Amino acid sequence: MVKAIDSVARAMQVLDQLQKASPLTLSELQRCTGINKATLLRILKTLSLSGWVIKSLSENKYSLSASVLEDSKPKSLEARLAEAAAPILDELYDILAWPSDIAICDGDRMKLIETTCHRAESFPYRSSIRSRPEFLYSGVGRCFLALCDAKERQDIINRLKKLPNKEGKLAHDTVWLNQMIEQTRSLGYGVRQSSYYNHRTTSGLSIDAIAVPIKEPGGKLIGCLSVAWPQGSFIQASLEKAVLPHLRRAAVDIAKRMPS
Repeated sequence: MVKAIDSVARAMQVLDQLQKASPLTLSELQRCTGINKATLLRILKTLSLSGWVIKSLSENKYSLSASVLEDSKPKSLEARLAEAAAPILDELYDILAWPSDIAICDGDRMKLIETTCHRAESFPYRSSIRSRPEFLYSGVGRCFLALCDAKERQDIINRLKKLPNKEGKLAHDTVWLNQMIEQTRSLGYGVRQSSYYNHRTTSGLSIDAIAVPIKEPGGKLIGCLSVAWPQGSFIQASLEKAVLPHLRRAAVDIAKRMPS
């Protein structure tokens, strides 16, 4: 009689749970499958290397890859972009030693969907990766607003004008808005307003950031990739020489990795 391979059966059990409810943490998978932690980690490592499972950098949760789900439950743009970005963001952190974020347009704000902020001890880790940076103050927001197509830009501006806050008031300043958009287009990347939310490193330094566009092969803007560092670490010339090329290359690589 041919014997069953226990490790394969356990791997199939993990895949079955991820298909039923995804994403799941390691603890949640343990409870669902009853597999001990050491064995489960080996299974997940094998499935990840084989392209069946992906792990979120920001939330430490596991889910089936988009390629596995494409015939049964296609993933959203947000999930596919986060999946494609994860390994690139890790590589980018190894090169620059500063954290990066991926953000997409989400109504009247941007939404962060993946980050390596947890790897930078000097940066306060966001309690929720699903935070929503403002369009007119953040690097990702300015980048998206300036570089999306004209119709989408006008739709965003119309939504911003309805906001009962400082950003809503600023959206009515046509002169300032047009200058910011033209300057961002000229640079090819968005620059975060230095006083934005007064975010600081754990040592008290203000945080600077820039963001570049992530575009599909056809040219459609789908999101933005940003990198942040303590204020004063770079002058403009060294920033464009030492940081920007790596950021732009990473954005292109992310777009290439996007599951269809």
